[in-house]
Amino acid sequence: MTTEEQEVEQVKQCFLSRVNQLFGDIKGWLKEKKELHVEQQNIEIHEKLTGFYMVPTLVITHQTEQLAELKPVGAYIMASEGRVDCLGWLDTEYIIYLVNGGPYLHGKQMFKDVGDDGWYWVENNLKDKAHPMNKETFFKLFAQASDYGL
Repeated sequence: MTTEEQEVEQVKQCFLSRVNQLFGDIKGWLKEKKELHVEQQNIEIHEKLTGFYMVPTLVITHQTEQLAELKPVGAYIMASEGRVDCLGWLDTEYIIYLVNGGPYLHGKQMFKDVGDDGWYWVENNLKDKAHPMNKETFFKLFAQASDYGL
């Protein structure tokens, strides 16, 4: 394996680790919501640098109705170190992994309130605001995508 291939593999594995951590948090936050069923599945995605690889997804249902799917998009995403989409019938919301305060444009931080490295929700209607991913943020994001209040 070349050095470049090793670096690509390291980025991919780091992304998968971060996704698994995020999904573990989400499963924990949803445990109290007994009416919801959370199922982890696997899908194959493709990125130009990594090629095809398997990633976990989370499917959240209420009775027989699918409310949302959390689907990783990739590790090589412009202005971030990974993206997971929350696809609901109402909307798609974006969760991105930001480091070092997030992206900068002309020396200015593109997203307000980005501090620690981690997952952030970038609301579609507030392009300059990124919310750190936590239970409260996830419940808002989920409601925005699925129109299902938690």
